[in-house]
This record gives sequence, structure tokens and C-alpha cells, in this order.
Amino acid sequence: ITTAAPWAKAKSVLAVHERWGVWDEDNVLEVFIQSPGLEFESRTELEVLDGANLLLVGQEIIQFAEAEQLSASEWRLSKLLRGRRGTEWAMSTHQVGETVLVLDPATLTRVSSLDEVGLPRFYRAVSIGSDPSLPEAVSFTNEAASLKPYAPVHIRGSRNGGGDLTITWVRRTRFSGDWRDLVDVPLNEASEAYEIDVLNGTGQVVRTLSSTSPSAAYSAADQTADFGASQSAIDLAIYQLSASVGRGFEARAIL
Repeated sequence: ITTAAPWAKAKSVLAVHERWGVWDEDNVLEVFIQSPGLEFESRTELEVLDGANLLLVGQEIIQFAEAEQLSASEWRLSKLLRGRRGTEWAMSTHQVGETVLVLDPATLTRVSSLDEVGLPRFYRAVSIGSDPSLPEAVSFTNEAASLKPYAPVHIRGSRNGGGDLTITWVRRTRFSGDWRDLVDVPLNEASEAYEIDVLNGTGQVVRTLSSTSPSAAYSAADQTADFGASQSAIDLAIYQLSASVGRGFEARAIL
């Protein structure tokens, strides 16, 4: 490759934004430029919604509309869109000094086979003419995050008179997810399947339910078997399944 990925470092901790599906105008991200010549540019809301100003901050993908230069190497980015491309789970993982990578289609991407998923590989960045043994080897394990189904949303629960719990949710899709009237988003998986973990007070799984549609039933009898009595509040973790990489990202709810 002949061009390096443009990047910066986080000067501040990017706080969680609960309503990650709308503009975050409460939080800002301040960064130190690491790539010579890197500058940020303010863009209109429409341009951002069309894909402009995309960053990987730690493990969360965000976008920003407003950029303010504070000094020769410091910038403040604001009016953010959070948890892009299914990364809302990473909003609570931020720290000072984490990498802020500008996501550019021109940046090199290494496409791995499924055989490498979960296996550590070591990488060295070596300049032309340099000794390949000099750079420090960096370990990276491909967890196939880009293939994992996004976490379901809009989780709801209803109980009948006998205490049976019916759980419903709305699935998401990793691509071709445009909002079109009267048409559901594509499945983009070999088949539709979910697993729902029922958790106890210590976070341990006491039962796993399976479903081939965005709903599941947890009977009062099963609740009694798991907890000793029918429950008024149940902690759940819901996953959509991929035939390639198994469970997608977790959606948690207490119903």
C-alpha cells in the first residue's frame, strides 16, 4: 500500500447517548491529529445521512456534522450520529487516547476467510527496504464483526392471566436496510433464527429459548422450573443467528 489510514487519538471520553438512533447534540469528541495534514470538515445533515464523516472511535462507528479546529493538532467534533452500522453496543467502551480512524473506502481492507475467524494472526507494518524483523508484531483476532447480525430492537413483553410471557422484537439488517413503505428489510441470512437467553439475578443463563420468527414464549411453568415461581420481571438477552458466524450482537431487556 502507498497511503496510510488517516487517524487521530481521542482527547476526551465519548459518553453514552441513550437515544443512539437520533442526533447526539449533548456530547462532543475532541481529538489529537496523528496523521500529518489531516483536517476535518463540517457537513450538512443530509450529507452526513448520505454517509459523510464516518469514523471508527474505539469500537463504535460514528458520524459528525460539525468540526471545529481548536489548535494546530486539536479538533472538536459535534452533532454526532452514534452506534452506526450496529455498533451501539460499543458506546460504553470509550476511553481517553483510543484510536479515532477515518473510514475511507480507499483505506486498505484485508478480507479474511471464515476459516480464520477466532484465530489470532500477527501483523507487522514494514516500510520498503526495511528489515521485516524490526517492527513490533501486533496480534489481531478476527471476530467477524461485520458478519454478525445487528442486535434486535423494540423488545416488548406481554403476560396473560396465567403468567405466560410473550416476547416480541424487531429484527434489523446489515445492508439494504432502506426504509421503504410496505416492504420489510431483507433478511440477509440463510434463514431467520434467534436465541433468547433467560438470565438469573447474577447474569447466569438458566434457559435458552429458540425461535424462527421475531417472537418467543416463556411459559409460567418454565418460569417456575427455573426460578421456583412465576416472575414479574425477567432479564433477557436476544440474539439473531447467522449461519456463518453464529450469534449476532446482544440485545438486553428486562420484561
